[in-house]
Amino acid sequence: MSTTATDYRAEVLAIARAWEKCANARDAQGIADLYTETATLLPPGMPTITGRQNIQGFWQGFFDAGASDAKLKSIKITSSGDLAYEVGEYSAMMPQPSGGTAPGSGKYLVVFERQQDGHLKMAADMFSPNA
Repeated sequence: MSTTATDYRAEVLAIARAWEKCANARDAQGIADLYTETATLLPPGMPTITGRQNIQGFWQGFFDAGASDAKLKSIKITSSGDLAYEVGEYSAMMPQPSGGTAPGSGKYLVVFERQQDGHLKMAADMFSPNA
């Protein structure tokens, strides 16, 4: 299957919009469905999380702790072969260690992998807050 960089950009942006929609609906299952079955999530200050089901559990806990109002801004999308990556910025109401939430912002990097069925899915995802 031949896919141009333009095709990847449109697909990556559509996945980002779907992620935002699911996050703001507190739909951890919907977010998990955007990842490959064996995806890796690298959240700040935590051990690596591997596998779609475990990633779903992470996001559910994040929402249960009060995360809301997520917004993503794509900065750069690059692709080669069956892989693409996106660098971006986020803002959201973030859970605080002492309880409650506060506005937060940061950056993220996502690696996407073309699946056998032709769909693009998130294979690796990492994010970190701005200081």
